[in-house]
Amino acid sequence: MLWNFLNNLLFTGKYIPHGHCYLWQRDLVGLHIVSDSLIAFAYYSIPLSLLYVVHQRQDLPFRNIFWLFGAFIISCGTTHVMAVWTLWYPVYWLFGILKLITAAISAYTAFILIPLIPQALALPSPTQLEIINHRLQIEIAERRKSEARYQILTEVSPVGIFYTDALGNCLYVNERWCQIAGITCEEAFGTGWVKSIHADDRQRVFSEWYRAAQEKLPFKSEYRFQNLDNDSVRWVFGQAVGQIDENGEVKGYVGTITDLTERKQIEEENRLLNESLERRVTQRTNEIEIANQQLQIEIAERQQISTALLELTQLQKAILNSANYTIISTDADGVIKTFNRAAQQLLGYSVEEVVGKLTPAIIHDPVEVEQRAEVLSQELGVKIEPGFEVFVTLPIRGIADENEWTYIRKDGSGFPVLLSVTALYDSEGNINGFLGIGQDITARKQAEKEVRELNTAMQNAVEGIGRLDIEGRYLSVNRAYAHKFGYEPEEMIGMAGKQIVHPDDVEMLMLAEREMLISGKVEVEARGVRKDGLFFYNQITMVKAYDEQGIFNGHHCFMKDITERKLTERALQESEFRYRQIVELAEEGIWVIDSNARTTYVNHAMARMLGYTESEMLGRRIFDFMDEQEQQLTSQYMERRKQGISEKHESKLKSKDGKDVWTYISTSPVMDELGCMLSSCALVYNITDRKEVEQQMLQITEDLKRSNEELEQFAYVASHDLQEPLRAVTSYTQLLAQRYQGNLDAKADKYINHIVDGASRMQQLINDLLAYSRLGSRAQEFEIADCNAAVEQSLCNLQIAIAEKQAVITKDVMPTVMGDEFQLVQLFQNLIGNAIKFCREDVPIIHIAAIIQDDEWLFSVRDNGIGIDPEYADRIFIIFGRLHSRREYLGTGIGLAICKRIVERHGGRIWVESWPEEGATFYFTIPIVNSCNIKI
Repeated sequence: MLWNFLNNLLFTGKYIPHGHCYLWQRDLVGLHIVSDSLIAFAYYSIPLSLLYVVHQRQDLPFRNIFWLFGAFIISCGTTHVMAVWTLWYPVYWLFGILKLITAAISAYTAFILIPLIPQALALPSPTQLEIINHRLQIEIAERRKSEARYQILTEVSPVGIFYTDALGNCLYVNERWCQIAGITCEEAFGTGWVKSIHADDRQRVFSEWYRAAQEKLPFKSEYRFQNLDNDSVRWVFGQAVGQIDENGEVKGYVGTITDLTERKQIEEENRLLNESLERRVTQRTNEIEIANQQLQIEIAERQQISTALLELTQLQKAILNSANYTIISTDADGVIKTFNRAAQQLLGYSVEEVVGKLTPAIIHDPVEVEQRAEVLSQELGVKIEPGFEVFVTLPIRGIADENEWTYIRKDGSGFPVLLSVTALYDSEGNINGFLGIGQDITARKQAEKEVRELNTAMQNAVEGIGRLDIEGRYLSVNRAYAHKFGYEPEEMIGMAGKQIVHPDDVEMLMLAEREMLISGKVEVEARGVRKDGLFFYNQITMVKAYDEQGIFNGHHCFMKDITERKLTERALQESEFRYRQIVELAEEGIWVIDSNARTTYVNHAMARMLGYTESEMLGRRIFDFMDEQEQQLTSQYMERRKQGISEKHESKLKSKDGKDVWTYISTSPVMDELGCMLSSCALVYNITDRKEVEQQMLQITEDLKRSNEELEQFAYVASHDLQEPLRAVTSYTQLLAQRYQGNLDAKADKYINHIVDGASRMQQLINDLLAYSRLGSRAQEFEIADCNAAVEQSLCNLQIAIAEKQAVITKDVMPTVMGDEFQLVQLFQNLIGNAIKFCREDVPIIHIAAIIQDDEWLFSVRDNGIGIDPEYADRIFIIFGRLHSRREYLGTGIGLAICKRIVERHGGRIWVESWPEEGATFYFTIPIVNSCNIKI
């Protein structure tokens, strides 16, 4: 069947060749052969070009359409080949099938091409690409300028700077890095930098580096560089941060190294010095007082050493933190152009205050500048003028100028700096400015001073030092070492080291010696045995010893007596145990929270107060134990805690069973060196019972207030209702007296007079009671009241009594106060009226005065009356309190009680100073500022 298909496909018997159509004219046939052949050749060569482009440009868009174009063009070229072939061989079925295939490929290509047209149109045009390319060139130029500036900064930076790829291959190092590492830049590239790391640190650095790379964390480590030429070792602190690409992968690291060699040497000297100083304490006495004094001395010395170490640590941080370097750049004439933040912070100037001015005129000591000018003049043999030239003379000659100077702050104070000045060059190599990097060396200066002092002390101190051979026998010991064990140095030569070690510590010391053989150095604490059998605690440092050929031949032993420290630690442990007992047994609650308000500690009393266990409260926020309203108040308290403010306040907490627990909390924040809150400790008192009592008292007060109001209303109504029958009695009694006066006997007249007098006195008493009750119920709100007007009004009301007694009344200028002017008139009227009433036979003399005393006005009404016995000075202010009979002096005994109530309503107090027959002075006070406007 396949054979029949192929036979029909290639059958030519019943068809004539296509050449017959051209009548086999040679020119016409040749024309078609040449044209179809050239078209086929062109069609076949075009796909080859397209395929080459697609193969070379892997990022070419629409790659599939190029393959379709290639197939379409090849099929078209094949039809032209068949056009030549059918000139002689009429395989028209095969020719038609090839055309059908060409048509299918063409239609499919056209169909696929339609949705690609918008995408193709979205591609940038050549003009757009040219604009983008122009912008990229500008950006590249800007970046090159920026890189040049950063290149200068990195080259003059006091720290080493490096850049690696993700695998740790070095791509860049600055000159400072090469100086520290002791190799050239070319040697450091790739993995060459590995050779300069000390062999003992190499594996550790690799582990830390690759761990940081895997976890995508910053790399930080201290390690050593060993110079390959002279074997010198330098300690450095290296740190690096990863550069993350768009896929979140680390593509490289940028890092710095800082030389720590000087700090490490200082630390080692301090450590040895610390050991030397601690050996100075050789014995302790049996007297407790002397032992305590020695303990205090030792603690003080350790605190001083700790302070020195802290200062050295702070100096280290200052060196490592580049923000602590002042960076000031100037132009070629010394005019300041840039002034970084560290310079602003250290010198106290803002950028606006210094930019455009000369450096020596602002921050340098003129005397130092003159001295430096003289030194440079002598060294260079050229006259150097004191001024900016002093700082740039060496940099102009290509020499970096690094000297110590004193910077002058804006407030006039000074501090030492290590100033490095270098020249800045333009693209043509001409100097166009200078860069000064200043390091604050105040801490270093202080540390150097302390190190010198400590070295002097160490030279005068006596250390315990021993040398043992490979078998552990003493080859030599110093006097301090031998005497500590109760021997002379000669006695210990050849003695086994185990012989003076406590038997229980021998095995531990042997393990330490094995560790020393591996690590080279070990520190251990053990008990030593003296010659007399007594033992003491000592700290032993064992260091491997080598001979001149580098062969191990024993070890050095440095001994420090730590008996006192052990006793101190034991005492501290006991003290801490007692402290914990006190805290746990305290009745008051103790609550400690961190900066996020989470509970870090509560004692048993605090947990019991809220019905929890300690473990249930740990880790929970303080807001979990409050309602919503209390949470808002506590949030405000927390903000004040973060500002370092301690305070006391009441707070309502929720117990485990949902009940309200009222507490009184005294809080105290704990801040770090930067002023940030680390934690807050609170002492919590349960005041729920007190709150319940206060609530009861408030209820009682409200009840009393309501009762007083009811009593006042009752007194007013009762006095008002009593007026009517009393007026009737008075009226009819007066009518009876008028009509029958003299018509009755003497007793009847006397009785009528008694009735009229009693009714009048009763009416006066009711009026006074009514006035007393109205003091609170009908009082006016306080406003500005002129006391001069109040006194004048009271004198006007008393003018009849004044005229009858011919009283002499004087007054000072009265002040203006906040008060009820109507009641002030009553007050002055009652006091002046009493002074007129209770006078002797002579004329009443009354003086009214007012003075400022503290924060109140002190008023006084002085008279020359009969006076009062001091024994009864308080009784007269009680309602109905009288010292005389009505026959002697008229009145109801309510006037001074009204005065007392008026003064107390105004926030003051009233009293009297008097002696019998010597007159009296009534005093009362009114606050200078009284904003009370509540009716009492």
